[in-house]
Amino acid sequence: MKRGLSPVIATVLLVSLGLILAIAIFFWARSFIGDSIVKGERDIKQSCEKVFFQADAYNGELHVENLGSVPIRGFELSKKQIIGEITKIAELEEGTISAGQTATIELPQGVSSGDTVIVVPILLGETETTKKAYICDKENGNEILVE
Repeated sequence: MKRGLSPVIATVLLVSLGLILAIAIFFWARSFIGDSIVKGERDIKQSCEKVFFQADAYNGELHVENLGSVPIRGFELSKKQIIGEITKIAELEEGTISAGQTATIELPQGVSSGDTVIVVPILLGETETTKKAYICDKENGNEILVE
């Protein structure tokens, strides 16, 4: 007489195995999808499009005026090279620059008179669990000549 697994036990084992695999795949795939960062009630990328600022660099300092309505947390500076390369040189976070405010930030080492620098805003957004800084795209930045 042959004995085998009862159909009920086999079904329970298959369903359990399927659930375990589904949970493992969910957590694995979740690592590829970053937390969504929002500012206000919209995606932070939309807030980057509403950032307007004017920047000048002279006497070893970056002078910034926030002309828009979105508070700016800081700036990423990238230096343009002669052959067209762009090299990230610093992230400057000196507190929040609210609408209509100005700020003066010391330029980092490696930036000298005659350099072309791209100044890109950094915004502070929120995920489900915490606040997080977000660097906007270079299209949202200003290209300036250091005097």
